[in-house]
Amino acid sequence: MTRLKISIIIIAALIGTSIYQGVMIGRECSSLMEQTAEAEEFFRSGNAEKSMDITAELQEKWEKFRSKASVFVRNNKLTELDRLVARVHHLAENESEELPSELTELYHLLELLKNGEIPKWTSVF
Repeated sequence: MTRLKISIIIIAALIGTSIYQGVMIGRECSSLMEQTAEAEEFFRSGNAEKSMDITAELQEKWEKFRSKASVFVRNNKLTELDRLVARVHHLAENESEELPSELTELYHLLELLKNGEIPKWTSVF
């Protein structure tokens, strides 16, 4: 009976951790995706200063999120996003014309991370 109880506790802990991971990553990725879209919108409308502020905030949020996400997500999935976030802020500071394409790529990679880490029936079975 003790083995059964321990097994149930272990399974419940794994399920709880999985649910927390999915919710946390989904929420944070959605927030980062919104900021990415805002930065692109401001840059396209000619407001480079506001775009630069948003990308600076995006970089700060990414650093906080990355420290949490690295516990649950393999590092190779986060490395490309690290590179893009750093590049996006630098491009925004220099008002580069490459910024919209980099923001679009960042948006799609965040979407892939979000959809890849949330447990779904198709990804579990």
